[in-house]
Amino acid sequence: MSHVENLKNIPKGNLIGFIGPMISFITIAASIAISPGFSWSVNPLSDLGSWFRTDLGELQILSAVLFNGGLIITGLMVLYFIIWLIKQITDTPSKVALSIFACTAILLAGIGIFSEDYHLGHILTALPFFLSIPIALGAVGVVWLRLSEMRILGIVSIILCTISLLVLFQVGVTLSTAVFEILEAIVVMGWVWFINYSHYSGKLSSILITKDAQKMVSD
Repeated sequence: MSHVENLKNIPKGNLIGFIGPMISFITIAASIAISPGFSWSVNPLSDLGSWFRTDLGELQILSAVLFNGGLIITGLMVLYFIIWLIKQITDTPSKVALSIFACTAILLAGIGIFSEDYHLGHILTALPFFLSIPIALGAVGVVWLRLSEMRILGIVSIILCTISLLVLFQVGVTLSTAVFEILEAIVVMGWVWFINYSHYSGKLSSILITKDAQKMVSD
């Protein structure tokens, strides 16, 4: 079976869950590549999304399109994946915990909509986004710890929540804003990939609706 056929056999929700996080990393990398004035030690990543800066390079507008567009697309794709997943889950506490993560995805898209040029809007999306990451991961972890079949996934979520908190409050280390932001992004998007793969490989089956019903949701 070819790679194309393998991709066609992946449910749309899983495919979106795999591709969505990649887009933000690719567009951030591309924005950095065309911004010679960007410094990991000086600039926050959001500088790449400014529509009006002139100090990062001659292609600042293209950088803003890539950076902001990537965050919006990733946020919306992750939101789609989470909602798609919630529809298949029978465990109410899991639905509630994942709903918190859906808010995280909305805030990520909001950061792309409200670039740093829109100061208040940017603060009201970026700050809640970073604060929501450990809350969402911790909520999912605690909920899944109570289920024997989900305990390993719960432990992983708690570990990632702890890592997120350590990065957020920079315990024992001082990080530049850009490094802090990319580490938080790796944690949160890594969790999305992990949960998506767990769903795709059947490790969430104990809290999901029947396979026939799942097929109806996927279609």
